[in-house]
Amino acid sequence: MSTRTQNNILFVAGGTGGHIFPALSVYNLFKNTNSNLYFATDKRGIKFEEVSKINPFLIKALGFERKTFFKKVASLVLLTLGTCKAIFFIKKNKVETIVGFGSYVQVPFILAALVLKKNIILHEGNAVMGKANKLFWKYVKIRTSAFNLKKHFPNTIQIGMPIRSEILQLYNNKYKPLSSKGLFTLLILGGSQGSNILSYRLAKVIVKLPIKLRKKLIIFHQVRQEHLFNVKELYDSNHIKSKVVSFFQDLKNYLNKASLIVTRAGSSTIHECIMAGVPAIYIPIKNSAGNHQYENALVIKNNNAAWLLKEEDIYNGSIVKSISKIINKPDLLKKFALNNRRLGKPLAAKKLKNLILSLEDKNA
Repeated sequence: MSTRTQNNILFVAGGTGGHIFPALSVYNLFKNTNSNLYFATDKRGIKFEEVSKINPFLIKALGFERKTFFKKVASLVLLTLGTCKAIFFIKKNKVETIVGFGSYVQVPFILAALVLKKNIILHEGNAVMGKANKLFWKYVKIRTSAFNLKKHFPNTIQIGMPIRSEILQLYNNKYKPLSSKGLFTLLILGGSQGSNILSYRLAKVIVKLPIKLRKKLIIFHQVRQEHLFNVKELYDSNHIKSKVVSFFQDLKNYLNKASLIVTRAGSSTIHECIMAGVPAIYIPIKNSAGNHQYENALVIKNNNAAWLLKEEDIYNGSIVKSISKIINKPDLLKKFALNNRRLGKPLAAKKLKNLILSLEDKNA
């Protein structure tokens, strides 16, 4: 039996907020514990300040699906090189447990971990299994998920989505449809990569709301950098109170104020809305892999906790009717807010931490 007293754990996440934030929420729970922590991502992950501070191991990876022949060849070359680097990294740092949060970035590390016979835990954040997870699902020690995947993947533990600690603080807040000044607060999020259709295009439609509603509205709108001036000018010229930014530094504050959220349907975003107990209109990306954004949002809609619209509803302006109806139904908003609370799993990060430790204990 080994006398090892320290846990050497590697967290692997793709470089988007939907992968980074859940990974960090669990990573941070291991601080001040008897653990040596490592974090791996791609170059996109460096744009997150918290990630750059922990000096992550960067790996080059390229998705394989829906790529040209030459890009598929490049993907396989990078995969081979990446797997060799991952093997070297794991052996050098005596990593015993690898925790993957999906995306093609994790593939070389999971391959390396299988070759070296290390512990592997995978977490699936979406309602549809991603290919990077599906490829290895039956070969790993522990499989966890945000949504209920047991129908197709029976050996999966639904723990929920690990959420940033500051957002978790909103879980016990009481939802109010209107602010203390009687204003209806509309929070519009474009996702960590920004969204054209939820930027200037949506603002052009929202200003068509009836004057009576515009007067009681305040909008916090995350837009693409190049749309900042035009969107702000559009709201001002239509006498709508607003704050328009390219990035919300303190998302917790805005979630706390929101009466209704309009956003894409990435799993991390959905679960943060759930945790804040705020009803949302989800507008899935049309071409998301496996149509996962639509499936994510459909689960919440079927639990009477959100509305599900299509991109076409912005182009044809029908979203205006939807928002108008919602604003005028405070009791329905309260009901949807309560249903969000019921869907919340605030202990997800802690449960995943305990599962990681359970594997580490077996190795001790």
